[in-house]
Amino acid sequence: MKDNLLELTQDIASVDIEDSIKNSYLDYSMSVIVGRALPDARDGLKPVHRRILYAMDNLGVGSRSAYMKSARIVGEVIGKYHPHGDTAVYDALVRMAQK
Repeated sequence: MKDNLLELTQDIASVDIEDSIKNSYLDYSMSVIVGRALPDARDGLKPVHRRILYAMDNLGVGSRSAYMKSARIVGEVIGKYHPHGDTAVYDALVRMAQK
């Protein structure tokens, strides 16, 4: 047991906590910006837009389909594809409808 503890302590590297936090936060923020905030170059859509369109297609919602409440579409997106708050989905859905 004591030998295992000695082996573990030899592999521990000392780092400056301030530099480590700065680097970690920068890496995380860049991944969020690239992954979620910027539109994809292939189709110009953000992930939330793509999820909304996919859910609407699965529900059969289109320009010639019957009326459906936005809450049904938002519920479908949140329930299956976007496990975050509904505000982002509602905002994206409204902006898509306004363009």
